[in-house]
Order: sequence, then C-alpha cells, then structure tokens
Amino acid sequence: MNDNKTDSKNNEYENEIKSKKCQKKLDKKNFIKDNILLFFIPIIISIIIYLLINNSKLNKRIEELESRIEIMNKEVVKKKIKIAFITQYLFISGIARFLTVLTELLVKTGKYDVYLITDEKNDIDFNYNKKVKRFILKKDLQVIKDFDEENDIQIYILNNDLSDVIDIYHSFGKKVIGIFHGVYLSCVFSNHTQMYQVWQNFIKLDSFVHIIPDDYWIYKRFQFNNNIFIPNIYTFDSTKTPSSPLKNKNILMVGRFDDVLKGAVYGIQAMAEIVKEVPDAKLTILGLNPPQHLLDLIKQLKIENNVNWPGFSTNITEFYLNTSVLLVTSVSESFPMVMNEGKAHGLPIVAFEIDYCPCFQSGVITVEMFNYKEMAKETIKLLKDYNYRKKKGKESKLSLNNYINNNETIEMWDRLFSSLISDNAEDYKKFQKEVENKFYNESLAKKHLEKQYHYAQQFNKYFKCHSFENFTTLDYINNIEACPV
Repeated sequence: MNDNKTDSKNNEYENEIKSKKCQKKLDKKNFIKDNILLFFIPIIISIIIYLLINNSKLNKRIEELESRIEIMNKEVVKKKIKIAFITQYLFISGIARFLTVLTELLVKTGKYDVYLITDEKNDIDFNYNKKVKRFILKKDLQVIKDFDEENDIQIYILNNDLSDVIDIYHSFGKKVIGIFHGVYLSCVFSNHTQMYQVWQNFIKLDSFVHIIPDDYWIYKRFQFNNNIFIPNIYTFDSTKTPSSPLKNKNILMVGRFDDVLKGAVYGIQAMAEIVKEVPDAKLTILGLNPPQHLLDLIKQLKIENNVNWPGFSTNITEFYLNTSVLLVTSVSESFPMVMNEGKAHGLPIVAFEIDYCPCFQSGVITVEMFNYKEMAKETIKLLKDYNYRKKKGKESKLSLNNYINNNETIEMWDRLFSSLISDNAEDYKKFQKEVENKFYNESLAKKHLEKQYHYAQQFNKYFKCHSFENFTTLDYINNIEACPV
C-alpha cells in the first residue's frame, strides 16, 4: 500500500519535472520567437546603413568619373581632316583672294588642318590666316611624294589646274577636287584651247566644282557625273563693312588688265566720253603692270590727267571708300571678287550685261556688251546726281543679301569634304539635289548661253582670237546626248 503511494508520488514528481522542462522549452521557444525580430533588426539596420554609405560613395564615384570624362572630352583634340589647296601664286588674282578667305573660314570651323601649296612666294602676296600652313613646292614627283608622306593630306584641291598631278595624287590614294574659277564661255570668247585639250582630266576628279549655276548645267549636258555647284565666297561682310560716302567724282576699275577678257580698253574708251561731260572726273585703275597698248590708248585719247594707275595694293578698302562709281568692264566672268567687294562698300556699279553670273543679276546697272558709250552715259548720270548714286549704292549693298552668305557656302564645302572622307556619296547627292533645286534653272541657262555665245562671236570678229571651227558649237551643247570624251 505504502509502496503504491510512493510510486504514485514519484510519478507525479517526474511528470512535474517533465512539465517544467517542457514549459521551459516552450518558454525559450516563445522567447526566441518573440525576440527574433529584435535580434535581426540591428543586423538589418547595419546592412541598410552599409548599403546607403556605399551607394553614396558609388554615386560620388560616378560623379567624379563623369567629371573626368567631361574634362577629357574638352582636352582631347578631335582628329581634323587634312586638306591642301594648290595654286600657282597668292597675289593679284581673284583665285588668290578667294583662297585666302576660304582657307581662313575653314580653319575657323575647327574641323580642318588647312594647307596652301604654291609655286612661288611674292612680297605682294595676300595675307592669309596664321593657322593655315603654307608650302612652296616644285611640281616634281619626288618633292610631292615626300610632302604627302610627311603631312598625310587626305584631300587635294586644284584651282584651275587640270594637269597630270591628278593621277599623282590618286596614286597616293588621295581624293582630288578641281575648282574651275573661270566659265565655259570664257574659252569660247578667247583662244583658250586648254579647256578642250585637257577634257578627259575633268572626269578623273573626284568632284568637279563650279561656282556659277550655268556652268553646272553645261557640264551636266556633257554627262560629267562628278559635277558639284558651290558658289564663291565673299571677301567682305557687308554688315560690318563701311560704305563709301560717294561724295567725289572718282571712278574705280580693279583687276588683272593684261587679259583681254577683262575689257580694260572699254573702260578707258568710256572714260574719254565721261570727261566730255564731267571734266573733273578721275579714273583709278588698280592692278599690276599696265600693258603698253593701254598706256598708248590713254595718251591717244588725251586723258592722261584724268587717269591714275597706281599699281597693285592689298589695302583695297581705302580705294573703295574713296570712290563713287565702280566700273566692271569684263566681257566674261564667273563670280568676280571685285564685284562683291564693291557692293559690300556700297558702290554703284556699271557693268556689261553678263546675265549668267549671279552677282550681275541685281544691284548693278548693266549695259549692252562692248557698248562703252552706253557705259559712259550711265556713269555720267551717277556722277552728276548725288542722290541717284546714293540710291544705287544702297541697292548695290543690299543686293548681297539676295543670293547666299559665307556660312551657307562653308556648309557646302563641309558636306563635300565629309562625303569624300566617309565615301558616303548618296547622302551628298541628296544634299546637292537640294542645292540644285534652289539655284539651277535649265531654261534660264539656255537663254544665257545663247546670248553670250552671240557676244563671243562678235568679240572674236573684233579681236580675231579664233574661228570657232574647232570649238564646241551652241547647237552641239543644246543637243548633246553623250560625253564627247
């Protein structure tokens, strides 16, 4: 009996112990369960803090890298396209003046290393931008090769030079552009057969640049697929150039008057008529080396006291500002620099009718070709009426806004250079099509050509330059179907 009681107590005790143990386990489990969040919260907070700190460092690092990249971009000099313009000399001619201005504008874009290559140097060379690199080179194969290897030119631009140097530069793997600064018609006017002798060389050029729309049309008729039209640049910004006060009786002619196409004889004959009505009128002829036959003509017409031939000057502005009328006596022109310079200085201009040339089409008083008496008549009207010449001077200056500005011209050159370097001809063709739509007019070109061809026949009868029998005729140009090469 007692033993049973003892066993019962023992069992109760054991159960109680077991119960307490279970309770402890349960309490511990509940404690862990209840406190697990408290345990992990510091860890989670620590992780978050760590991530935030490192993210801040990362952002700061990114900012530092971006700043360094920006600095590097500013410091890194982009590789420029190397272009070289080739011409005989850098004085007196419109080509030389054109090149000094064009090269300066291209340098200022920051996209090009620009070189000027000439045959000779002269004391009266036009000034050019200091960043333009000039070289005097002989046309010798080894000299040309050594220069190219040293400078690695990418594009060569020839100016009125269609000699065999095209093949030389192509043999170096270089692109070659040709600029024809004259006009097709100038070869019809005078005995200038080189145009026809080097006909095949036009095709060799990667791009053949014309500076007036009518020439672009003519060579398209000859099936030249490398035709490009890019107008001439202006040497003076008309918005920044002072205008002549037009207060005196001074007349100005500027140019290379040893060339029969420049028509100096007509200007001198006109001056003989002018002094009959305006005895105190003065004519200044600005240009090198007056030909003896023109000096003899001045003497023969007894106008020595009214004509001054001071020679060549690079400071042409002083002459424009001391002038009241500009005479342009050329019988054939492309895009004369003197015409645009005179306009920029607000000069009224009297010229022969050269209607295929854009700058003759507005802001100019034109007379019938070769009619020096009519040229004199219009000049006399200007000299006798200050208000009239002031009005015509203003029209002359404003007419520069009717055509194109230098920024547009530089964009055309820029697109051409880029297309040649990237060999992306298709995009450039689209751009050239836009230019063509803006400037090119086939019906007008035909009318201009017919009129000037008629003038050329008259001119050649007078000067006996040639007989036309070996030259392309107007009918041939109008009806041509294939390239004559």
